[in-house]
Amino acid sequence: MKFAHPEILWALGALAVPVIVHLFNFRRFKRIPFSNVRFLQEVQLETKSRNKLRHLLVLLSRMLALTFVILAFAQPFIPLEDSERSSAVRSVSLYIDNSFSMEAAGEDGRLIDLAKARAAEVIAAFQTTDRFNVITNDLEGRHQRFYTQEEALNLVGEIEVSPSVIALSEVLERQQDLLLIEGEGDPSIFVFSDLQKNTHDGEGFLPDSAISVRFVPEQAAREANLFIDSVWFDTPVRLPGQPEVLRLRINNTASGSRDNVPMRLDINGRQVAIGSFNVIPGTYTDTALYFTDDVPGIKHCRVGIQDHPIVYDDEWFLSYQVAERVNVLLIRSEGSGRAFRTIFANDPFYRFSETTVRNVNYGELNATDLVILDGVADIPSGLVRELSEFMAAGGTVLFIPASEGSLESWNELLLAGGAPTIAERNQVETRVADLNLNHLLYRGVFDRIPENLDLPAVKSYYRFNRSSRSGEEVLMALRSGEPFFFVSGGGESRLFVSAVGLEASSSNFAQHALFVPTMLRVAELSRSTSATSATLSGNNVLRVGGLTSAGDQSFTMHHIGDETTWIPRHRSVRGGTEVFLSRDRLQSGNYALSYGDSVVAVVGLNYPREESVLAAYSSNEWESLLSTVGWPRFSVIDSQLETLSKTIEELDEGKRLWDMFLLLAALMLIAEVLLIKFLRT
Repeated sequence: MKFAHPEILWALGALAVPVIVHLFNFRRFKRIPFSNVRFLQEVQLETKSRNKLRHLLVLLSRMLALTFVILAFAQPFIPLEDSERSSAVRSVSLYIDNSFSMEAAGEDGRLIDLAKARAAEVIAAFQTTDRFNVITNDLEGRHQRFYTQEEALNLVGEIEVSPSVIALSEVLERQQDLLLIEGEGDPSIFVFSDLQKNTHDGEGFLPDSAISVRFVPEQAAREANLFIDSVWFDTPVRLPGQPEVLRLRINNTASGSRDNVPMRLDINGRQVAIGSFNVIPGTYTDTALYFTDDVPGIKHCRVGIQDHPIVYDDEWFLSYQVAERVNVLLIRSEGSGRAFRTIFANDPFYRFSETTVRNVNYGELNATDLVILDGVADIPSGLVRELSEFMAAGGTVLFIPASEGSLESWNELLLAGGAPTIAERNQVETRVADLNLNHLLYRGVFDRIPENLDLPAVKSYYRFNRSSRSGEEVLMALRSGEPFFFVSGGGESRLFVSAVGLEASSSNFAQHALFVPTMLRVAELSRSTSATSATLSGNNVLRVGGLTSAGDQSFTMHHIGDETTWIPRHRSVRGGTEVFLSRDRLQSGNYALSYGDSVVAVVGLNYPREESVLAAYSSNEWESLLSTVGWPRFSVIDSQLETLSKTIEELDEGKRLWDMFLLLAALMLIAEVLLIKFLRT
């Protein structure tokens, strides 16, 4: 036990006063003549003993009453582990978790409202001379300084929920750095949060022993939530008039199932599909929406379901483009190209042009989606350089070797596209034995695969210098496991490579039933129209191939549906530009990226789903976790709002005992009155 004002203990010397009074007032017995005291002797001895005992008890009660009063004024307390205060001014940092999960309902209202009320109560419990730092998930510049008590209360009142998601360890590290560099007195950290397991990584940070960390948990009434986890198309290509299947993955964290939950799909602000689904508890449910795009162009989609009270994750935004046509350029040798001319020349969806290797107009490459090299024996170095830049900008190249040619020029192109080089020509008859049906090239192409699928026969083929670092994906493989047809590259840039030419002396690939759907899908993939979406977390990058910011024009990002517009950060890279989508307070929705007056890319931005899984630590679980990790000074406060101030005071100054000593003093005075009244002579 310690005392806040130990100097008052000198007053204990006043205990001598009742002792002196008692001694002076002690009555002496006088001798009084009496005729016969023989019968009173026994009574006289008994009365004298009772009086002496009564006076001693009264003296003791008076001394104890005075002692307890003096101790109460000295303000005794039992210090807690981290309750010693060594400075008149203290620095306090408060973190209020304002993520979307704090919109959940607790027993007394929204968690974010409860956290703000508790934070204000904590601030008010300190002295007006103390300094306060207030920080949220937004990590704004104003979160990196100290404020007065009144300013801190105003900051807490302005806090609103935010889509920002941040790990607890990062927040605590920022708070600790500020306290250790600019803090005064005994620094302390308060954390007002729902202790979500997805974002609270107690193992990832160990605070400095000079700082006490106090958690004030806000627990949701239930952990049930239904949300859209992801959305995707079965196939990567969107074509006019083509029936589409949009897949949805719904996550149900509740312990019970739900039936006939409505969902809808809006495209460009118009409802195009509706449906419903059933979900089982604690797992994913995959469902689908069906529609058809009749008109080409840019499509901004919103998929929505209905679930309360957490609604931010009940919608998903994505954008894509239905291509009007695909531009195909065939670069051929003399006498080749007939197979591709048959496929693309008479289809209005494809703008098909062809030229020989000596007459290539490099300026046409910028307006081309797919470049086909068919049977070119020697590729000029200038063309290799232009095709390399074309692929870097997101273009697609299909390379079909000739029966004889310059391996050096071919390998230069293959290296530029990140493909393995050709080693030699192998004059061995074999057959294609495996088809990669999981690749985008063949996904959704076949309704049914026969058990004994007839695959192309090969009379001679080129072998490649493959290694463990080769990044190609084999689409067709020979019986020996060597590639027959493969693709290299990443993102939107691709280099498709065949191990055989289209001559009958090499294989029957050009005459096989697989040839047409394979080449059509290669052309479709060259104009990728996959849905584009991203989450508002981290540094998301939108790549724009073949375009570099120059002159007075600049990139502009704007929200579809309102007037939110800003100029994003960007950087030039090989073959195009990378645009950074990060921005403070960015809302979910469909966005378009413009360069000058032209829209060059579209994307749907969505709130992160980490906050959608509401599983949280209980106070005991969190305390046990931190104890196991070895946190030096921490506490978990479960007090109600009405008693929070008292709890904070006890944490700062220990368990106060003055009120108990005043009660004991009162009891001693009552005991004195009772002794005087009932123990009379």
